[in-house]
Amino acid sequence: MIQFNNIPETIRTPGALVEIDNSRALQGLNANPHKVLILGQMISGGSAEKYLLYAISSENIADGYFVAGSLLSRMCRTFKANNPNTELYALALSDNAAGTTALARIHFSTALSHAGGSCSSGDQAVYMLGAGSRIYQILTSGWSVQDCNSAYKTLINANSYLPFTASYATSGPLVLSAVNTGECGNNLDVRFNYYDGQSYPTFFNDSVLISVFSGGTNNPNIGDAWAVIDTEQFHHIVNPYSDATNLGLLDDELDERFKPLVDKGGHAYYGYKEALASISTHGDTRNNPHTTCIGMYDSPTPPEEWTSAWAAITSYNLNSDPARPLHYLKLKNILPPPIASRFTQSERNVLLYDGIATWIVDASGAVCIERSITTYKTNALGISDPSYLDIQTLFTLLEIRYQFKSRMTTRFILPRFKLAQDSYPIQAGSYVVTPKTIKGEIIALFTELREVGLIEEIEQFIENLVVEIDATDPNRVNVLLAPNLINQFRLLAGKIQFIL
Repeated sequence: MIQFNNIPETIRTPGALVEIDNSRALQGLNANPHKVLILGQMISGGSAEKYLLYAISSENIADGYFVAGSLLSRMCRTFKANNPNTELYALALSDNAAGTTALARIHFSTALSHAGGSCSSGDQAVYMLGAGSRIYQILTSGWSVQDCNSAYKTLINANSYLPFTASYATSGPLVLSAVNTGECGNNLDVRFNYYDGQSYPTFFNDSVLISVFSGGTNNPNIGDAWAVIDTEQFHHIVNPYSDATNLGLLDDELDERFKPLVDKGGHAYYGYKEALASISTHGDTRNNPHTTCIGMYDSPTPPEEWTSAWAAITSYNLNSDPARPLHYLKLKNILPPPIASRFTQSERNVLLYDGIATWIVDASGAVCIERSITTYKTNALGISDPSYLDIQTLFTLLEIRYQFKSRMTTRFILPRFKLAQDSYPIQAGSYVVTPKTIKGEIIALFTELREVGLIEEIEQFIENLVVEIDATDPNRVNVLLAPNLINQFRLLAGKIQFIL
């Protein structure tokens, strides 16, 4: 007997009535567009309010919301430069009331004031990088320290995209002040002669001393953002802070969001800028399958911009195919460390055992993802556990869970099916389902998942599939799914046995 939802059995007036039912309309897999959230700080003068979500549709829109040069604006611009297509939101956090600003100092020597005569134009350029941005100045032989300070102050403060401002006192050094408080300012970089072929002018006499950025303390509390996004799923979260307190808050939130009753799973990324030994030590302190830590050292580009670029590339590619490897994908607008400061293959291999994602530099000088792993290394007993090593594993599982819920809900739950034992004689058009019917729908779904390359060995999956009515609740069906996830081709090992 055919059952209708909207055409009653009691109607007697003549006519042709047709209702539409979409419960069988879904063919293939559902689209699952990813969303990204960037957390950070703004500076005064922007149009945004703190603790509100703002859609970022272009590189420039974040400047109006959060002000150019701010932590949040720079992260959004870097993300959009690497991935203009994935849906992106940003949320501004309040500064920590106890936060302090990082400072750097550039000491120009009085040697500049010696009588050097005129110099060729090629000798006069001084090549400074600030947070990866070019700050090139033409200096004149015979300038005083104050002349140098004044020229650089004007040049730096005219560039609103820089994450610091400049000032000086008479006869003192040039002081650079981060525009945001907190520890991120300590990672800002200023240096001279980064690119090959650059050097100081002959009259400059290498007469400059840089005191690196330091003194930034007390980051915002990212836990304040959770209430704002409580009902929203963000598949990727970009976090600029690497202090233990915020990372703990992040781990707890991501663990909770992954649980089945919440089902708003997501993955977070953060950068850690230190020497190799410190990065390894930090990696040993982290152990969460929902976070990726990118370790870098001596790069002119701040770690929060590395993180934004990394998340931009991974979010786009994992949304297209959550199981496909990410190695050798380029990060735009990220400057690598000098060759001497780059990690060797053996060093990167150690980092991968410490839960640190690794990168390389290609022949063109571009930074490329090498292996994007999670920080998860051991189970609750401290035993080595590589089950969540690669980021693809959880993203593949999240995609499978999404497709399974979408198919079962659309096919059976929303149409309000009744549940019967397998022995029940189901009539065509009736709203009755049995475990056998559900099992057939599951097999069809996972066959499609195999066809798109997310699982393999469908025969084994079918053999291990269990669909049964709950022993104590006759209105509930329990399902055991045991898919064999497809793997990534990362390494080819060959052996040549030659004959003379």
